[in-house]
Amino acid sequence: MRLATTAAAVGGALLLSVANSQVAPTATASAATSSTKAKVKIVAATQVTTPPPQVVTVQPGDYLYKISGDTNTSVQRIYDANTSIDNPDLIFPGQQLTIPDEKAAIAHRDMPATSAVAQEVQAEAAGSTSSYSAPAPSDAPAVAGGSVWDQLAQCESGGNWAINTGNGFYGGLQFTLSSWQAVGGSGYPNQASREEQILRGQMLQARGGWGNWPACSAKLGLY
Repeated sequence: MRLATTAAAVGGALLLSVANSQVAPTATASAATSSTKAKVKIVAATQVTTPPPQVVTVQPGDYLYKISGDTNTSVQRIYDANTSIDNPDLIFPGQQLTIPDEKAAIAHRDMPATSAVAQEVQAEAAGSTSSYSAPAPSDAPAVAGGSVWDQLAQCESGGNWAINTGNGFYGGLQFTLSSWQAVGGSGYPNQASREEQILRGQMLQARGGWGNWPACSAKLGLY
């Protein structure tokens, strides 16, 4: 009788031991899973989402200095961030430009030395005032609508005095920067008023005749 009782007790102890050994791994695995989930939540909570870079679409009449002022960044950084810009004097309507974050590291690119924008950037670095700020009020005299200059502008640019298509010609009379600067113009022609452009056009015509606009002046019978 005692032997049977002892055997029963030993058997019960063995069963309890086996049961405990089966429960322990399950509990350990459950604890490990909870720990992993907690770590994942901590990592997710500490991750910072980087905002996407700002992208602007160039509008007719836009130029780099205007865009840099509108986006509170520098012309140089816009040029550095957009390798599609070969000449900083020329940007095209519809072109999309990335505006870099102020903390973003960007490789420096040298602008063409002959670029008007590059010269202004250098002048700013030397402490000079850029001529690409808002144009000063013009002293050019008023010109009545429908003048020969309006007809010429209609032929050259569709009468759009603020046009900048990125082809190297600017404003209603389609000045090049060199011809504009040769008659005392500052900034870009398309930034100037209609009257200012007409005044500079008159000066250019006095120097070189209507041949400065060969196709349209011939079409209008000006020479």
